Amino acid sequence: DETVQHILTTCVFARQFWCAILQPLTLESLTLARRVSFADWWKKAERRIPKQLKKGFNSFCILGAWTIWIHRNTCVFDGSPPNLHVAIQAFKDEANLWQFAGAKGLTTLCHKLGRTQT
Repeated sequence: DETVQHILTTCVFARQFWCAILQPLTLESLTLARRVSFADWWKKAERRIPKQLKKGFNSFCILGAWTIWIHRNTCVFDGSPPNLHVAIQAFKDEANLWQFAGAKGLTTLCHKLGRTQT
């Protein structure tokens, strides 16, 4: 079934996406477990993030979920094939826009843990 949980966490595409965007920030240890809900994963992962980075991590999770959702809708409604590289690039582009617009927590997360998402 194509549920929200499936779209955001359990489908292969989502799992590959999360792994790909967590890895540059050296957060691959937070990769989703196979049968965990998005909310449960987010809550558990947030506990493992230093306090000063939680705000940025929350923005990161919201942006990741939004990117998956938009990519899925493009596939369903416009007939585009799923493309992991396109979704990752969309995430990076949007993350850069968020940072430029003043998402200080996201900027701090990217600089402290890895590199900018460009």
